[in-house]
Amino acid sequence: MDLLGLDMQAIPQDAPYFDVEVALQKPYPDDLRFSAENVRLFCTPIINLFELEADPIIATQFETEYRVHSIEQRGDKVDVYSVDTVQGFEAGSGQRFEYAPFASFRHRGGMLRHEMPERYFHTRVRRGPSGRFDTWVVLGGHAWENQVTLPKETLSLSVTGTNGLLPRKGLREAGITRMRSGFTNIGSVRNLTAPTLPVYPPTGDRFQWRVLSHLAPNYLSLLNPEILRGALALYDWTEGEMNKRRIDAITDVQHRLLQKLVKGGLQRGVEIEVTLDSNRFAGEGDIELFGGMLNRFLGLYATLNLFTKLVIVSQPTGRRIEWPDTKGEGAPF
Repeated sequence: MDLLGLDMQAIPQDAPYFDVEVALQKPYPDDLRFSAENVRLFCTPIINLFELEADPIIATQFETEYRVHSIEQRGDKVDVYSVDTVQGFEAGSGQRFEYAPFASFRHRGGMLRHEMPERYFHTRVRRGPSGRFDTWVVLGGHAWENQVTLPKETLSLSVTGTNGLLPRKGLREAGITRMRSGFTNIGSVRNLTAPTLPVYPPTGDRFQWRVLSHLAPNYLSLLNPEILRGALALYDWTEGEMNKRRIDAITDVQHRLLQKLVKGGLQRGVEIEVTLDSNRFAGEGDIELFGGMLNRFLGLYATLNLFTKLVIVSQPTGRRIEWPDTKGEGAPF
């Protein structure tokens, strides 16, 4: 939470403290405790990601997939989170080649853009024999159509790394007390909670086929409780019991068409009413947080000329929570 409009110059320099009064829209539940321990200042999330180089890869015309290893100095305590850039170097001619990320659609051939790079790459995650998840880089493009004449290349990879399970195993609360050099305006640092477990994407073929169904989304296909629960479960990789309870709390989905005038023009939309079983949540705040996520999720599936309006009905109390109109932003894929 950020305090906006706080003018520090209006506070006298000799003032030992100042009070901030927070007004609630409704009475605070008596069964929920709230004390000074629930308020912490100068807090920020920390993500275990860092940039590094991967071991060079000798690419030949006989293989298109290569396992990515972090530099040897890091040992086996580093996992590859993502491959950021790939450059090829041909030893015979000294020529360098750029491999464009496949998702950027900058490679040659797309929309007849022949000035674009003729090589591209994308990555794939697989579980190795040791149980760890390995990242593989897959090469392709216009230059790979005739693999017989493709010269041998040395690939240089810049990757983003993570320590995987190591922070969870080696750190507990208040276990981080030192910082890297370069931070001059921070006096001390301490973690308030233990690091969470990493979440890896599912690698089964069935999961990949289910993801393909979201390439051509339609919000109408989600206006069914069972289908909506299945769609949300597709994006839940934690396999946590609480997340499963929240998704299973969806008992009914209804919708009705809306129209409104905006600057003299008629806009069309749809109101989506989702009924939830409040007994499966930790409290009202948990319900509103889940509803905010659901509002964002449904907004991604609306078309560009259509807005959505989410209404959550919490049962058995019948309490209604409404979100503002959300314009279509395009599918997540």
